[in-house]
Formats: sequence, C-alpha cells, structure tokens
Amino acid sequence: MSGFIAGTRYESPSRPSSPASLSNRELASLDRIGSVVTLRRDQTIFSEGDSARYFYKVVTGAVRSCRLLADGRRHICEFFLPGEFVALDADDIHHFSAEAVTDTTLKRYPRSSLEQLTSVEPRLAKGLRSLICLRLLAAQQHLVLLGRKNATERIASFLLEMADRNGDADHISLPMTRGDIADHLGLTTETVSRTFSHLRAQGVIELEGAANVLLTDSTALEELADAA
Repeated sequence: MSGFIAGTRYESPSRPSSPASLSNRELASLDRIGSVVTLRRDQTIFSEGDSARYFYKVVTGAVRSCRLLADGRRHICEFFLPGEFVALDADDIHHFSAEAVTDTTLKRYPRSSLEQLTSVEPRLAKGLRSLICLRLLAAQQHLVLLGRKNATERIASFLLEMADRNGDADHISLPMTRGDIADHLGLTTETVSRTFSHLRAQGVIELEGAANVLLTDSTALEELADAA
C-alpha cells in the first residue's frame, strides 16, 4: 500500500473525525519497522519538495506542517500531537514542511518497509486507508472554518478540537505559540491574543500561563463555534 496521509488519532474512536483503533498487533507490526528520532524545538523534520522516504508518529511533543506562500507568509496546515501520524504523501515527495513545535520524540517508519508490511497485513492496510478518508474530511472541515467563520468562531472551534484531541473536556495543553495558532487559523497573532483575552473576560475560559487553557463554560464555547 502506498500513499496514505495521517494526522489523526488512532486511539480515539469517539472523535467523529477519528478512525477506528488500530489493534495492538498492528501497532506492534508498525513499531518493528520503526526507529526513534529526537528533535529540538523548531527543528525541521522534512521540507517541502523532499523525497517522502518516511512517515512518522509523534511519541512526545508536537509537530506542525506548514507551507510558505508566494508572499513569504506561512500557513500551518495541521498540528500533530502524541499518538498521531505525520504525513506520507500519495506520490514520492512531500508537499509541505514539518517542524517540531517543542522538543519532540518521533517514531520514524520507512515507506518502503510499510509497503511490504501492508501487502501481507490487509487489516493494517485497511486501517491506514481509513486515515486517508478521515484526513480528507478534516481538511474539508478546516476549509469551512477558514472560509465561513469569524475570528471568535475559529478560535472556539480550535479550542474544542484541541480539548477533544487532548482527551480532556476541561483542560487543554497548547504546545504551540499564539503565532502558530494565528498561522493555522488565518488570523494575526494580535487577533488571537485579543480573542483569548475576550473569551477569558466573558468567563468562557481561564488561562494558566500561555500553554494551558481551562474551559470554564464549554456550552458557551460550543455555541460560539457553531455560530457560523
């Protein structure tokens, strides 16, 4: 099997955009062909145009995928958290760059070994194919967010998504900076910071430093996210 893209948690079937869990056997099969890679904060994993020889799973830390626009601005496509796979494109090159958001540990899997493995383990191939479909759905949802929602709605949606991915409905750990969030949501850093402050003033969230957010009124946050 070649050409799957992953950034979706495989262990969270309750999440609408998540695939069914890969079995322990399938995960063990993957780990047998993987090796551990450690990176420093902001270190590049691969660059746009590089040969797609590997795909990755985040063990600790976080990863961002990004592209530089023609005018030099950066767009962050996705954030990848522990337990999530980082892309292997359908062809032989990467169409975005990937960087460590913080000090990060990855499991690295050779694409050639994966193709051999999935040829003899059809259940693994099926599970990985589900990742493709769900990542396409997530990309469509993100386009709607960028095209139809205002700044408050975008950030509310982002916080709810991060709470879901963190597996904690009340507390969110945000390893990325406000600038990273801005580049992901198509906003300015100032707008992101101002919106966080506004949500805190409304009693919807509490901020515990820059990296931790407490959701004090999830219902209000959901109403803001769904306003568009």
